[in-house]
Formats: sequence, structure tokens, C-alpha cells
Amino acid sequence: MKMKKIILFAFFLIFSVACSSQTTDGLIIKKDSLCYFIEDTEEINNLLYTITNDSRDTFYLWINKDDINLSEEKKVKNYFRKNTGNMSLYEMAVETNIIYGCPSLFNTFLKKIKPQEKFTIQIMSIGKISEIEKDQIFQYLDERLVIVKEIILEKYIKGFSNFNPQIFYKYDFITLPVSLIK
Repeated sequence: MKMKKIILFAFFLIFSVACSSQTTDGLIIKKDSLCYFIEDTEEINNLLYTITNDSRDTFYLWINKDDINLSEEKKVKNYFRKNTGNMSLYEMAVETNIIYGCPSLFNTFLKKIKPQEKFTIQIMSIGKISEIEKDQIFQYLDERLVIVKEIILEKYIKGFSNFNPQIFYKYDFITLPVSLIK
């Protein structure tokens, strides 16, 4: 019996994943962390922030760098109208002859999450991350992620339904270095 308890304890210790989740407006947000070593010397930590669209609505996601205390309408208008060099995200989106390449995280990154789709933000660190730091990183994402229904974007952004589909980030994950958040 003692051996069984030791094996169970070891199993949970080895494969433990800190996990929490919340559901809002048909979105399930799950926060996980995992770590591993490279040749027993280099500790790699990954924080996973996964958004699952469990609704019938399509959502759009971006990360605000600064404008976290604004109304939803202001966040939307600021993100699409701010100039990111030669043009705004809105101008890129309505331009039909543009070849859209690599998005800029706080300026032109826009992810479309259709019903039943998932999107994961992976924060990667070489080295240990304390529990307090993990909480701070997840709080950073909670505060800066903007997730808006398609119907709301259509309300605030004229011509949104006709946007060039090239502007949407096409992958189901993005990896960010922890240094971006710390």
C-alpha cells in the first residue's frame, strides 16, 4: 500500500501541470504551466494561455500594450486606427493590393477565432519562473488581451466584413519570450 502511494505521488509530481480555467461569454480560458530540463542543466518553463471558442460567435483577439483601461469601443478604434509606420491596421485591411507578411505583435497582430477553434499563447522562459511570476504573467495577459465578437467589430469599424483576410494571423498558437512581459 505504501508503494502505491509513493508511485501515485511520484506520478503527480513528475507530470504535474498547474492548471486553471475560466469561462466568459462562450470563451473558455485555460492557464497551464509546464517545465522540463535540457540535459539536466537548462530548465525550460512554458506558460500556456489557451482560448477556446465554445460559442456560435466568431471572436477577434489582439494584445494591447498600453491602452488597458479604455472602453471596448476606444480599444477597438485605437487599435485599428493607430499608425504603424506607413499606414494603420485599418488601411492595411481595406487595401486589396497589399501583401501582408509578418504581423507586429502590438500593432498589426489580429487573430480570428471561429466557433470551436482554439488559440494558445505560449510564454517561454529559459530558467526558473516562480509561482508569483507565473501569476503576474497570466495577469498581464488577462489585462492586455482584447477579445471582441465579430458583431462588435462590425459596429465600430466601418467595412470590417470586407477586410482583406490576409491580415488575420493564421496559426493556432504564438510563442512569446518571457522577457516581453517581465
